[in-house]
Amino acid sequence: MRARVRSVLAAASPALVAAAEATSVLGPGAGLAEVARVGGLESVMPVLDEGHRAGLLGLSVDQSRSAVAFLESGTAEAVYEQIVPSRRIALHRKAAEAVQSEGEQLGHRAAATPAADETLAAELEEFARRQATVGAWQDASTALFSASRLSPDIRARNLRLLKAVDALVGSGNVAQAQAWAGAVDALPPSPLRSSVLGYLSTVSGQNDSAESRLEMAWRTSNPQHEPAAAAQVAQRFVLHGVASWDGPMITGWAERAMALTEPGTPAHIESEAIYGLGLYAQGRIADAEASYQRASAQAAENAQKQRVQMGAGWLALRLDNAESALVNFESAAPTEYRGGSLRISLWAEAWLARTHLVLGNWDAAAATISRASVRLETSRMPLIRPLLYWTAAELWSMRGDWERARYYVSQAAVQPGTYRAMQVPASLARARFHEARADYESALAAMQPLAELDPWTDQRVSFWPWQDTYVNALVMTDKLDAADTFLTAFEGVHREREVPSDLARMAWARGRLLAAQGDPDTARGYFEAALGHLRGLNRPYLRARISFAFGQSMRRAGKRRLASSVLRAARDLYDTLGAATYVERCDRELKATGLDVGNLPDPADPVLSSVGSHHQQLTAQEQAVAELVAAGATNKEAARALFLAEKTVQYHLTRLYRKLNIRSRSEPRSGVPGQGVTRNAVATSRPRGAWPAGPR
Repeated sequence: MRARVRSVLAAASPALVAAAEATSVLGPGAGLAEVARVGGLESVMPVLDEGHRAGLLGLSVDQSRSAVAFLESGTAEAVYEQIVPSRRIALHRKAAEAVQSEGEQLGHRAAATPAADETLAAELEEFARRQATVGAWQDASTALFSASRLSPDIRARNLRLLKAVDALVGSGNVAQAQAWAGAVDALPPSPLRSSVLGYLSTVSGQNDSAESRLEMAWRTSNPQHEPAAAAQVAQRFVLHGVASWDGPMITGWAERAMALTEPGTPAHIESEAIYGLGLYAQGRIADAEASYQRASAQAAENAQKQRVQMGAGWLALRLDNAESALVNFESAAPTEYRGGSLRISLWAEAWLARTHLVLGNWDAAAATISRASVRLETSRMPLIRPLLYWTAAELWSMRGDWERARYYVSQAAVQPGTYRAMQVPASLARARFHEARADYESALAAMQPLAELDPWTDQRVSFWPWQDTYVNALVMTDKLDAADTFLTAFEGVHREREVPSDLARMAWARGRLLAAQGDPDTARGYFEAALGHLRGLNRPYLRARISFAFGQSMRRAGKRRLASSVLRAARDLYDTLGAATYVERCDRELKATGLDVGNLPDPADPVLSSVGSHHQQLTAQEQAVAELVAAGATNKEAARALFLAEKTVQYHLTRLYRKLNIRSRSEPRSGVPGQGVTRNAVATSRPRGAWPAGPR
């Protein structure tokens, strides 16, 4: 690129060279008038024509503005590097007079000042303070780095550097902040140094490191003499509390931070934006809602409102007001026009994807994941990765794209010792992947730690609704006593207010358990109550999950007509969502009722042809078992998929062998040389916990 740029500039007119240099100095979005003034040009358009013909630069026009822009990425840097230092300084001085924005003016003045200049450094620091007040952390960070470089006093230089890195973390640019971690660690010990390193550890998902750093920062701070600095440490503890999902920690430190600061200051606003989540985590729903109503009313229309909207969205989603959550998350996600934090934006997008999944907008969820994942990987923010990729893993598991689902499960994975806000969604990503494949033993193994990771007590209320999935995995692996003990304890937890979706989850979990315990009539009442709790709520995904379990349970109990009706409703919902995995499972269940024949095996399929040819001799359940076994399922897998006892599957197979005149699943069949009932008889010896190659 550099050689090409030098070659083009060597052949260009002096006016084109001047325009290219001015554009490289002004940066992206350079206006026509600005380029003309900095480049000393009377008319820019003829120069742009020449630049366009040379493949160097041209005019970019959109709805908001027109700007001079280089035609290829990397050209601006190559042009800037070939400008000699004295001319570069002169161009920056001209740019400082040409641009309108205060931040850009200060930036050009700093670039035109190679030596120390305390006056300019103080101006930059004051500008950064004002930008921090409105939450424009990237602008604050840029100004503070320049202020640090221009500081003649080493103590002032170090202090401004610490503030710059802190603002960089606040902006969400964790990758760049981590590059400065070594320089920060080498500075003399101070409360701010420990606070910055603790803040960086928190957003990097390093729980133990964050806690020790922040504790050191608080021990060495002086709230009486330096309340603003102490408040900043307290606010970092608030974020640490959210990542730990510790309600008392969130509210306790938020109250400290707000008591030490005036309303409108960054530490006060950011603590207030999370305070309501701490109240909810302690079961104080009304107080949490009131907190966000106050915060929303007081928040100015600037980047700080982004934080309030994101926190309010979290609470709204958890309390079944998903439509309100959607509005808040969509408002909190953009950062281009009002500044703000990439970190907050990515939190909002991760929850936005989840909200779309809940509401059945699965294509929108996929688009949100795709957009957010690019920014997430660029910023390197581990704290948010499991939350975003949990939704991705679940979405693509339901849609039957196993390769993509497996990739997102691996991306959601975390190391032991990380935050609860990382471990819970990471476990759920893996559990939902296995559940979609009817591999309930692996799903249970993934979920077993959650009872310890995400407890429900008077001091901590679960934010992640995973308990019904856990009960389902226990039931489907025949651990009925454990399921009963767990569910009874969960049902007995005091709740300030019942949330309809939570009631629905508890009811369908109880229905699933009762059906497995041999009481289908009582189970039916719980399943119907679960669906009733969702009446008036747009929750197609949850409704489909409940309907599938309802129909499967009733089919197992011999209530075929009821099972068929409910399973058809589940199938229609899953089909609308594009959940191909469960459409297939619904079809199999419907066929097992004997009332919905569905598609018969393909006569061209050499493996299923023998089973298909005897279809008229087989019962509905024998047919369903036969097709699963023919696809390579073990007896245990077939039992899990059809919600039958393993002995029942063996009974059906014994009858099936007799009807087909064969002695075992591995015996060759007439007309199918070298093949038995299964496509691959060795599937029966697959190691427990291995990931099968395809859905069952």
